[in-house]
Amino acid sequence: MHDEARYDHVVLISIDTMRSDALSCSPRPLWPHKYRDVHPVRTTVLDELAGSGAYFPNVISAAPYTAAAHGAIFSGQYPLHNGLHEFYNGSLRAPSVFTYGRRAGRATVLKTDFPIILGPELGFTREVDTYLVEDDEGFIDAVLANDSTVACAHFGAVHSPYGFHNLKFGGDAYREKVAELTADLPKSLPFTDLLVESYRDPEDTRLLVHYKRAIAYLHSQGQYDRLLQLYLDGVQHFLETRFAPFVNRLRERVAAAGKRMLLVIFADHGEEFDERTNGHFNSMAEAVLRVPLIVVGDDVAPAVHQHRIRTVDIAPTVLELAGIPSPATGVFDGDSLAAVARGEDTLRCDAPAIAEAYTSELIEFVTYQQRQLAGQTPGPLRHYLIGHTAYLDDRRVVRLTRQYSEWFQKINPTDQTWVERFDEEGVPVPDPDADGTDLLAMLDDYRTALREPEQVSFTDEIRGQLRALGYSV
Repeated sequence: MHDEARYDHVVLISIDTMRSDALSCSPRPLWPHKYRDVHPVRTTVLDELAGSGAYFPNVISAAPYTAAAHGAIFSGQYPLHNGLHEFYNGSLRAPSVFTYGRRAGRATVLKTDFPIILGPELGFTREVDTYLVEDDEGFIDAVLANDSTVACAHFGAVHSPYGFHNLKFGGDAYREKVAELTADLPKSLPFTDLLVESYRDPEDTRLLVHYKRAIAYLHSQGQYDRLLQLYLDGVQHFLETRFAPFVNRLRERVAAAGKRMLLVIFADHGEEFDERTNGHFNSMAEAVLRVPLIVVGDDVAPAVHQHRIRTVDIAPTVLELAGIPSPATGVFDGDSLAAVARGEDTLRCDAPAIAEAYTSELIEFVTYQQRQLAGQTPGPLRHYLIGHTAYLDDRRVVRLTRQYSEWFQKINPTDQTWVERFDEEGVPVPDPDADGTDLLAMLDDYRTALREPEQVSFTDEIRGQLRALGYSV
C-alpha cells in the first residue's frame, strides 16, 4: 500500500521534437545505422536524470505533431478518442492530468513555448489555473506559490530553429546561425514553410522564415547528414543554455521549500531526414515516433526499461505514482506503469501501439493562420489522413495515403503499405514477406472511432486571453 499524495508537486516537462536517440545515453540508437557523417552530442543533464530514475527509451507517440501528440499524453487517450486528432482542427475534450489534479485540490500550471498550438484555441487551457507563455522563471514561481500542483512546462527550442526558439532565448547566436545557413543560398527559392507556433515580432519572423528556407534547401540537396547534425547540435545548445539551468533552479527551489516532486520528462515526437521525411511534418518514420520518457521521484527505482510503451501510458502512470485519484477503468487507452517505475514489476513484452497523422495543404494552412493572426474568422481548414502505423510484437505496418512534394508545395495522393520487423538493435527493417493483415486490422478498428472534427473558432475570449499575455491580436 502506498500513501496518497506522495508528491507535493507533479511537474511534467515536454521537450518538443526530441527524438529518443538524441540522448547520448540511449541504449539502442537508430541514427548511427543510417547517417555516416554525424557525431553524437552532449546531453549530460538528461543522461543524469535518466540514470537517477525510470528511463523508458522506446515510447511510441500517438501522432507526429504537437497538438495531437500532447492531447494523447495529457489525456491518456488516443487522438480519435479525445477529440484532437487533426493537425490543427478540433479541441481536447477528454479529461486530462490537469482535470484530475484540480479534482484532487491541486493548483494547475501550464507554460508553453507554442501558444498558438498548446493554447486556448485547441482546448489546452481548460482546467489550467495559471497559463504562461515563454516564461521559465514564472513557471517555477507559479509551482512554488502553491502547496501542491500538477504542472507542465513545454519547451519548443529543439524544434526548428534548432536550439534557439526565438531571439528572446537565442539572441545573437541565433542571428549568427541564420546568417551562416543562408550565406550561400540561391537568391530565388520555391515557396517554403511560413507557419509559426508562437507570436513573433518582424525580426523574429524574418529569421524563422530564413532558417526554414535553409533547411528546405539542404533537404532538397539531399544533405541529410548535415541536417541531422544541425538538429543534434541544437539539442545540445538548448540543454546547456536553457534546460539545465531551468531544471537545476526548479529542483533547488522545490528542495529548499521542503517539498517533494515527481519529475516527468518526455517528448511529443522526434525529427528525421531522408527521401521521404523532412523533419517530422506528418511522418511515420520510426525516429519521429519513438520518443523518450524519464520519471524521477522518491519512490521511483532507477532502471532502464527497453520494451516498447506508448505515450498514452504516461497519464495513468503519473497519476498513480502521484496518488491522484483517477478512474480505474474505461477512460484511459494506456496502462499505468507505476509498478514498473517503482521497481515492483517489469515490462515483459512490447506493447501494441498506434500512430496516425493528418495534415492540410500547407499553402491553405498558411493562409488560414494569417487570417487568424489578423483577428479575422479563419473559416474551415481541410485536413487529410496522410498515413498511420500499427505496432504488434516485433512488427509494424505503415500505410501512407498522401505525401508532400519537395518544398511542401503540394500534397499528393499515394498508396503505399509495407511491413517492418525490428531487429535485435531495435532498428526497423522492411520485411516484404511478412503478413501485415492483423496490423492493418488494428488500424481499421481504430478508425471506427473517427468523428467529425470541431472547427477552431478564434473567439473574443481567446483574443482577450492573448492580449492579457501581451500579444497584439
